[in-house]
Amino acid sequence: MNSPKITLRKLIYMIVGSISFLLGAIGIIIPGLPTTPFMILSSILFLKSSDKLYFWLTNHKTFGKYVTDFKEGKGISKKVKIYAQTMMLITISFSLVPITPMYIENPLIRILLLVSGGFSFWLVGFKIPTKVQH
Repeated sequence: MNSPKITLRKLIYMIVGSISFLLGAIGIIIPGLPTTPFMILSSILFLKSSDKLYFWLTNHKTFGKYVTDFKEGKGISKKVKIYAQTMMLITISFSLVPITPMYIENPLIRILLLVSGGFSFWLVGFKIPTKVQH
C-alpha cells in the first residue's frame, strides 16, 4: 500500500498547525490566550496538510466544537466572549502595570504582549460571530 506523499509544504503546515493547536489548548487554562482563533488556524492548516489530523481535530470531544461552530457560522456565545475579553484585559493589565506581581520589565515583551492581547481582544469581540442562543 502506498502512503500519501508528504511534501515539505504539508510538513510545515502540520508543524505550524500542531503549534497552533498547543497554543489553543494552553489558552483554555491561561486566560488572555485565546483558544478559538488557534483552533481555527489549526483546522485550516490540517485541512491543507493531513486529512487524519483535520478529522481528529474536528471530531475532538473538547476542541472540535470550536472549529465546527465557527465553520457553520455559529461563532461563540456572548457569555464566552465577555469572559474571554475580561480575562484578557485582567491578564494583560497585570503584566503591564509595574505594581503587580506579574509585571514584565522587558519593553519589547510588553509591546508584544500589548499588541497580541489587543489583537486577540479585537478578534474575539469583533471578528468571531456571536452565537445566537435559542
